[in-house]
Amino acid sequence: MKKLIFTFVIFILTLGTTLKAQNLETPEFAFRPYILEINNNLKSLENADGKLESKILGMGYGGSEIYYSAKLPKSTIRVSKSSLPKLIVKIIGGVDPLQYIKLSKAEIKKGNRKFMQNKTYFGGANKDLNDTFIKLEFKKIRNEIYEIILPSNIEIGEYGFISSGFVYCLGIE
Repeated sequence: MKKLIFTFVIFILTLGTTLKAQNLETPEFAFRPYILEINNNLKSLENADGKLESKILGMGYGGSEIYYSAKLPKSTIRVSKSSLPKLIVKIIGGVDPLQYIKLSKAEIKKGNRKFMQNKTYFGGANKDLNDTFIKLEFKKIRNEIYEIILPSNIEIGEYGFISSGFVYCLGIE
């Protein structure tokens, strides 16, 4: 009898979780991150119209940089570090989300945000950009819908999700 009651309780809890996931609005666009609001509506991140740029430093002797630039020093979408929102993304084609979504911390230069993609030194050696890219994890919610899990130790700053040549920004305060 106890085993039957336990099984019934587990069934009810699983059903509740499944129904909650089904009530989630489906993202309109694939590979574009959204904030999941309390009422299960999705809010778009700032589409920064990032422009891919390259820069040769010191007539080539200083190496080169490749980065996305976004106007304005701060994103229009602000979130609190103490209560990070859930982020949702639709990934089509049965691929690993890490292949299409990267999170980059911005450098603020001359009133613009720079999301570094590659930096090389004179002679062609690449600079380690581990401090620029943030390690993400993904949790499958249902078919093609994933939650983006930010690290708990993420720093305050300006961030951009780089996906398919677009930059979707938010600021963490």
